[in-house]
Amino acid sequence: MGVKFQLRKCRHKFWICVLATLITITSCNQKENKLLHQALKLSGTNRPELEKVFNHYKDDTLKLKAARFLITNMYGSFSQNKEILNLCAPFYEEYNALAKEYNYTMNADRGQKIDSLWNAFSTRNPQLRSLPFQLDLETISAKQLISEIDLAFSAWQENVYTKNCSFDEFCEYILPYRRVNGLVIDSARTRFHDRHKRRYFTQPGKDMIDEADSLLYQYRHITYSRSWGIQVPILNASTLECLRHGLCTNRCWYNSLLFSSLGMAIAIDFVPAWGNRYNDHSWNVLIKDGESFAFEPFWDQDRWKYKRIYNNKTFDYIYGRFRAPKIYRHTFKNYFDGPITDTRVDIEDIPPLFRNFKKKDVSHEYFDTANVSVPLSNLSENVYYAYLCVWSANGWRPVQWGRIKKNKAVFKGMGKDIVYLPCYYINKSLNPAGEPFLLNESGEIEYFNSDLKDTEDLCIKHYGSQSLLSNLSNHLIISGTVVKGSCDRSFKKSDTLCVFPDSVEIYGDKIGSYSNRTVRYIRLSLPSKTMAYSDLSFFQRDSEKKEKKINHVKLVHPLDSIENGEQVSYIFDEYKSTGYIKVLNKNFIDIDLGAEYCISSVDFTPYIDSGLKKEFEFELFYWNNGWQSIQKQMGTGKHMIYKDVPKNALFILLHQDKNNRQGSRLFIYRDKEILWY
Repeated sequence: MGVKFQLRKCRHKFWICVLATLITITSCNQKENKLLHQALKLSGTNRPELEKVFNHYKDDTLKLKAARFLITNMYGSFSQNKEILNLCAPFYEEYNALAKEYNYTMNADRGQKIDSLWNAFSTRNPQLRSLPFQLDLETISAKQLISEIDLAFSAWQENVYTKNCSFDEFCEYILPYRRVNGLVIDSARTRFHDRHKRRYFTQPGKDMIDEADSLLYQYRHITYSRSWGIQVPILNASTLECLRHGLCTNRCWYNSLLFSSLGMAIAIDFVPAWGNRYNDHSWNVLIKDGESFAFEPFWDQDRWKYKRIYNNKTFDYIYGRFRAPKIYRHTFKNYFDGPITDTRVDIEDIPPLFRNFKKKDVSHEYFDTANVSVPLSNLSENVYYAYLCVWSANGWRPVQWGRIKKNKAVFKGMGKDIVYLPCYYINKSLNPAGEPFLLNESGEIEYFNSDLKDTEDLCIKHYGSQSLLSNLSNHLIISGTVVKGSCDRSFKKSDTLCVFPDSVEIYGDKIGSYSNRTVRYIRLSLPSKTMAYSDLSFFQRDSEKKEKKINHVKLVHPLDSIENGEQVSYIFDEYKSTGYIKVLNKNFIDIDLGAEYCISSVDFTPYIDSGLKKEFEFELFYWNNGWQSIQKQMGTGKHMIYKDVPKNALFILLHQDKNNRQGSRLFIYRDKEILWY
């Protein structure tokens, strides 16, 4: 962070409180006038430039109102010092020469050379890390602001999808010249508009999504950088076009400049931390008639999937479940709320996410939310807020704030099916404010057990929730399996009991039977001549209509164990983490139930490859006022069983080597199955 910005921290908090107070105590018109007056006051020597804009639009009521909106909300907007682009110009030339050498193809060899080039360059130029930020209020010129306003209005009126949107929506999603802080203000939107004007979004009778896809396709060569060159400054659109690789955050603001230059209402949404996996994520949304259409920022064959897979209920065919605790939207408009507006709270006692007042909560646009009232403990004096956290790569990470009242805090709009921990944030450090809990699918709180007298054996085969992608081939093996039943061992007469879905995830799935006839033998028609299950169970209904598992199930033709000692009996045992996989010389497997039953349902769990390698030691912890160790074991290459662990506790399985702990996720153990969070 620049020195200039550091020195302004205290004054920055003071002005936030002033502005928030003006919003609270004044009427709408008074509020706008006073906020504008304060913004002009804070612009210092740049005030004449801003007043030139007002004078320029004195005879245009709507554009004058737009200028007032931008300047009123300009407080808190800043860019990296534009000098950094000049300083980095030699590096960009080296980068481009290297790209041509590899014909713009990215691979590990080129990626390593990029990182090496940047490390050497940044070491030679230490001033890159000390350049102060430039505040928009103090630096933006009248010429720049007038150009941006004129362009936004022109593009808005040309656009068939947004020309009838409200002025407020225009100000929020088309007008702003920046969507995130740090970018250097230049003529990017003018260049985009000149490049594409009258070719997109101007002709009636077309489909908005198709047009957006056509535009995005032109920029498909700008790809995700994965792990290479992520430290290289990308502060304007020209640089990203030169480098051709960037992070999701880079491509999101690039898309926002591109689409808004053509009059499309666009925003950037982000999840600050996932509730069941590491990292965060950003993506774009188009807004039409008040509805948001979320899309993947980079070119992708399934770009418009986010509303479908970020609903906290379903799962993605390739990547598995996504559970979002909160989704926010980057805004140019200031939304003053929470601890950042409270004069009693020092800015160092506010997590970085909540120091940002240029965002708004849009979780409800993606999933059903719940307001969660949480009792707090260990409350100290002069602590006024608590934070709800999810588990991340470096421990617990705050995603929502709650104001403390009578030893409780209410956290609004939370995502379900996620494990949370309430915390205090004091001196840049998180301290537990209560016990972790699962906010279940119904929006109810479930606390965990830590009683070592109420125990069970725990069977586990992996240490993280990322196992779906690595096991995708195992899921494809069994998807579409047809399950038939017969009383005849030769299956001359049979009924189809059920068909496994085409899309399978790592957890167990129960499918009801189509037939009400009794059967003794089960035949699995294998799509790829491979048996790959962690669990396979058959159920009947008893006299009270309750489902009961059929025990003592076995194969008609036994199969040998595989290389790591896994046996076919593991499929039918009590644990969901044990399993068996084997390539066969036929496309079916026959199972003997031992007697005739009317099958009510079939429960199956796909095979999961073991992540518990023999060369690593794995330590199991459970939560009891912090992480408490249970036992260490060396990996087995298959499943492992930990004896006498507390039932319904919160667990994590860690490598002894700290460098290998990335990937370890929280989990709970329910009905002999690992559920990852």
